[in-house]
Amino acid sequence: MVFGWSYGGTERRLAAVPGRRCRGSRTRFGDEPRTRRPDGRYDVTMSGRIELSATVFCECVGEAPTTADLTFGDDHLRLESETDSLTVAQSDVFDVRLGSSPRVATDFFTGPVLTVGFDAEDGREVLFVDGSRDSLETYAGLLYRWLLDGREVAARHPAEIGGRVTGQPFDIGTLRVTPGKVGCTGIDYSFGIDLDRIVHLSRSEGELLGDQRTMIELQYVRDGRAVSLDLSVDPPRIQHLLGRHLRQEYDKIRRAVRGLDVPKVAVRTLYELYSLRGAAAPATLFDGPSDASAAILRGLEKASLVRFGDDEVELTSRGWILVTEHVDASADGTAAHGVGD
Repeated sequence: MVFGWSYGGTERRLAAVPGRRCRGSRTRFGDEPRTRRPDGRYDVTMSGRIELSATVFCECVGEAPTTADLTFGDDHLRLESETDSLTVAQSDVFDVRLGSSPRVATDFFTGPVLTVGFDAEDGREVLFVDGSRDSLETYAGLLYRWLLDGREVAARHPAEIGGRVTGQPFDIGTLRVTPGKVGCTGIDYSFGIDLDRIVHLSRSEGELLGDQRTMIELQYVRDGRAVSLDLSVDPPRIQHLLGRHLRQEYDKIRRAVRGLDVPKVAVRTLYELYSLRGAAAPATLFDGPSDASAAILRGLEKASLVRFGDDEVELTSRGWILVTEHVDASADGTAAHGVGD
């Protein structure tokens, strides 16, 4: 199941159990040579403040959009216009989303909108930020970095390699978030992943330090093999924001893939590549005439499902996602949406 996070839950930090080990882990709470702040974050986050000017709308500020300066840093997001101002504590932000304009803002905005949900004295409020998609993607990436980078995270990496369970335990490390990337340092096997390399996302429930916790399951491709890892962050608000960050490119690619009409013979070629760890010499993929084989590969390349390397053809992230979507749909007994005959 793809993410469908809730906002509720008790805010408990992993650091609330000092000195406890994850099974087999060499990393202990409190062992890190960094200063942890009272909110559970380490002082290794981005330096300085981010300032930008944009058209914004928030019902708690005014009845119509206005041009304002947005500043985030020092644990607060601030909005300053000619007539109004707004200050939001970092700990009050519960959602960041880039997408089509919600109904409440359609009278003002018709294109993509960045929405920032936050808790206020009188209840929950939403700040809408207008702009070009490229600008809003940059703003969203910087916001996610401000909200997430430096958080303590429980990570199991790798959990699986090529479908084989590794037995790797959870380590406690530091979450690293930058626009377009996610990673973890301070663990046995540190990692950094481009968001557009993620080929599968889901969530599950599992035991961590004696408690049932929600885990983010992430899969990416390394050296032609699918590598899985598990992440868990407290509180649930932060877990939700991390899920939003991870989904940015993944959901975009999934939507594009679902709109493709791929012939069955081409899907079989993708399956064959998938079974060969995502890369193979073109001649090993077909039994039929070379002209027909070349036409299939050209069509797949044009759809950005494969790319050609040195004497090999390999699956792109779009190709991996199409195959995994098709496999998941087949396992459920349904046809893969958007994959035609």
